[in-house]
Amino acid sequence: MSMTTYDGLKASIANWLNRTDLATEIPDFIELAENRIFHEVRVPTNEKTVLLTVSTDGYATLPSDFLELKDVFFNYEPLKRVSLSELYGYTPQAGKPAMFARETYRLKFFPTPTVGASDEMRMIYYYDVGRLNSTDTSNVMLSLSPELYLYGALVEAANFLGSDAQKWEVGYQQAYSRLTKHARDSEFSGATSQVNSGY
Repeated sequence: MSMTTYDGLKASIANWLNRTDLATEIPDFIELAENRIFHEVRVPTNEKTVLLTVSTDGYATLPSDFLELKDVFFNYEPLKRVSLSELYGYTPQAGKPAMFARETYRLKFFPTPTVGASDEMRMIYYYDVGRLNSTDTSNVMLSLSPELYLYGALVEAANFLGSDAQKWEVGYQQAYSRLTKHARDSEFSGATSQVNSGY
């Protein structure tokens, strides 16, 4: 059975464990594995771009699926990220934004931007691709790397069963390494090679 669906993944986990009595627990193993994956994995597959709406006092609310920020641009010019303490240390002023800081569930920009109809505040961020369940049976991360889900869930199953999780952890780490290497290689695929000067 294919592991690229929720039911297929559950069946594979039971098969790999050689257990038929864990139907209630296997969804928990998957959920715990997802929590780990979404904390650890940062690849183009879970990147998203959004245009932010900036309030008159210079704030923009983060999307509900936000995990981690990558870049922010104002009209395609990158903004510098600073600490909230540093940002609040500046004398308030309006103008073209140059920096930003995160304040709880929103971003604060400085100087406070006046955003015209043709201006864009663009954010690239890592997002929660959605949790698997009986209704939402797949997502882009499971389609890309079902082995990461499988081994992650098997690690959690071993912890639950009090058995040695090491062999499953090795599988998870190998899957994670392959995924991140592929992401890193594809990021620079087609780029012109450069030879650094020795001087």
